[in-house]
Amino acid sequence: MKQLLIIFLLFFTANTSVIAEENLDPFEDINRAVFEFNETIDDNLLEPISRAYKDYVPGIFQDGVSNFFGNLRDVPTLANQILQFKPVESITTLTRILVNTTAGLGGLFDVASDMGLTTRNEDFGQTLAVWGVGEGPFTVLPLLGPSTVRDTVGLFVDTTSDVNMINEMNDIGFISASAMNVIDKRVELLPATDLLDQSDDPYITMRSSYLQKRRFDVFDGNLPDEEDDEF
Repeated sequence: MKQLLIIFLLFFTANTSVIAEENLDPFEDINRAVFEFNETIDDNLLEPISRAYKDYVPGIFQDGVSNFFGNLRDVPTLANQILQFKPVESITTLTRILVNTTAGLGGLFDVASDMGLTTRNEDFGQTLAVWGVGEGPFTVLPLLGPSTVRDTVGLFVDTTSDVNMINEMNDIGFISASAMNVIDKRVELLPATDLLDQSDDPYITMRSSYLQKRRFDVFDGNLPDEEDDEF
């Protein structure tokens, strides 16, 4: 069933990529409604919790949580680097995981970065882009936020994949793992939240920022000249 859904979504992406080039947001009315729904949930739940966490939880604990989940997220990054045929980056990420899992006490300390072993996050949406799949129309997912059709496929694969170590932790009874991961990522987005709040049209700002970042991610920061001109 999962394979059939992936095939359907990839087919839909391929057949809407041309439309997306002409109009990157053909579902804007629906997207705006979902965006408002997400903002209501965020304003009343996620943002207050994240700000309280940032303001009142000791920094050393926050750093440990970020390092721990960062180490878990390096596993799917490694898998996607392999799928993208990036041997040097794959070796670096594998070494990061081994060093942080051992010397970093299960990832609580980012020893690898202190050694100069850094990596870029990779996901299956980026892998699909490397394989030549078009991004498709922009879309806003309930609770999950901005995406494209291609990134939605990628998110589904990343979330359900066996290399998603956070899911594995939930399976063995660590119920709060996913919740803590969400809070950790939400704290990282607080500066962006402040910028959105100051924007005349937060939806447009969010959409533009997301699409630019994703293109930056796909090209590992080395945008082609034609991409540079768009920014």
